[in-house]
Amino acid sequence: MNILIFDATPHWSGGANRIFLYSRELIQRGHSVTVCCLPGSGLASRLPKENIPVCTINPKSDLNLLIIPKLIGLIKKNNIDVIEICSPKFYWVASLAGRIAKKTVMLTRNVPYRKKGIKKLVNKILYTKLVDRIIAVSDKIKRELIEDFNIPDHKITIIYDGIDILRFPVPSTNNTRVIPEPYRAAVISRLDENKGLECFITAIPQIIQKISPILFMIVGTGAIEQKLKELTKKLNLSDKVIFTGFRKDIPEILSGVDITVMPSPEEGMSMSALESMTSCKPVVATSGSGLSDIIINNKSGMIVKPNDSHAIAEGVVKLLQSDYKQAGKEARKIVEEQFELQKVVTRYELLLKTITT
Repeated sequence: MNILIFDATPHWSGGANRIFLYSRELIQRGHSVTVCCLPGSGLASRLPKENIPVCTINPKSDLNLLIIPKLIGLIKKNNIDVIEICSPKFYWVASLAGRIAKKTVMLTRNVPYRKKGIKKLVNKILYTKLVDRIIAVSDKIKRELIEDFNIPDHKITIIYDGIDILRFPVPSTNNTRVIPEPYRAAVISRLDENKGLECFITAIPQIIQKISPILFMIVGTGAIEQKLKELTKKLNLSDKVIFTGFRKDIPEILSGVDITVMPSPEEGMSMSALESMTSCKPVVATSGSGLSDIIINNKSGMIVKPNDSHAIAEGVVKLLQSDYKQAGKEARKIVEEQFELQKVVTRYELLLKTITT
């Protein structure tokens, strides 16, 4: 089957990683996959190294109708059977191009985009008239789509992000903690306003009051990096918080921490959190994320209130004072059962077969 995937993420992200893993696995299974993404994006840089065909287009605007003939040409040139649209910037133009070319169109929702007023009415046209199937990467997103737009249940398919579990080996069981060694907690995220990072840093002094031998790592880059560093200095936490910048060696980073924190108040299904769970590192996540549907509270991680530094601090302390290594093992089981890459791509293949026959 010939598949064309549209994505407008400028940087490397969980969504970009999903496209990379899916595309590589689908090609290995005999499908043809072409990814249309932004010039200079993370996907544009990385996919050619894996021999995954890439076309770079910047639509400038999600309503730039002048680009539609170019997209139709791309669809015809690659003899496309199915179009998957993963970014809002391509939602309208790619779906319209797909409709004109009479191709099957799927739209993937991997983060919450809840709309109100006129935007809600306009988006309902998109979901009900221009796409054949919606993929939701979490149960939470599917519930919100049905609630907001009254979309029929059968039109939305939940397919989780896939994890290449072989990249994240299970830690050795004889790796015991030396008492003087501090605990280590990490946040792995884009450093953007909507990720709850200021709330997390504000929680650190409360954590230290209960667990003093502890260090924190903030892994990633983004628009508010300097702002977060200034907040860290203001709270006298410079000796407790390490900013690592962007890192590619995430498995190695995770091997050196005890737990991770995903403080985002709204999240579909965090790829970095799933990678943490695969590494047997339990996660403190907020109830505003799709993780609240898969993490069993107090057993395979902790779910806390969003936008609440006290709740985050309480969750971190409670998890570290429990058998967090056993919680990490339980978290790994969840990933193996529900997020293993081959399993989710098989579900994706079944969906393709269902909507094209």
